[in-house]
Amino acid sequence: MANLTSKERFLLEGEKYQQQLVIDKYKDYALQSQDNTLKYLFSDLVKIEEKHLNMINEMLQGKVPQINKENIHPYYENNSINSNDYINIGNITLTSLDENHNYEEGDKIICFDTLTTEELLHSTCSASSLEFEKTELENIFKYIIEEKSESLKYINNYMIKKGMYNNLIYF
Repeated sequence: MANLTSKERFLLEGEKYQQQLVIDKYKDYALQSQDNTLKYLFSDLVKIEEKHLNMINEMLQGKVPQINKENIHPYYENNSINSNDYINIGNITLTSLDENHNYEEGDKIICFDTLTTEELLHSTCSASSLEFEKTELENIFKYIIEEKSESLKYINNYMIKKGMYNNLIYF
């Protein structure tokens, strides 16, 4: 059982708020996405963020959440070989060899926003984790931060495979 200081509780409440916002955002993005692969990607991200929210809720209750290291990120579920040449999303494989760089401009905008969102979540979680150094919750924060890094790779690789970095984005 973890005894939380008022500062630790405050930081966890902030993380909880951020997690709920991003879950709602990614659910909305899954509905807005034109590309079915991107819809699947966002459904994966929602599951990851819901897991993080559950872990934060457990910490707020004074519990130390269990970490399931078997599945760090769905991106790696189907990737037995680390390769920059392809990305698996569900049953779909995108490769850099495909010249199919078709995407909707709206999908590109939400992908860029997702990168920014994941970077923000990574930063705030990293900052919050400093308060939990040398506590029983330190490894939970390390795990969440590691998954945030993997989420950044996940969306970034999708964007690379779709050719979204090849053109300017217009607002």
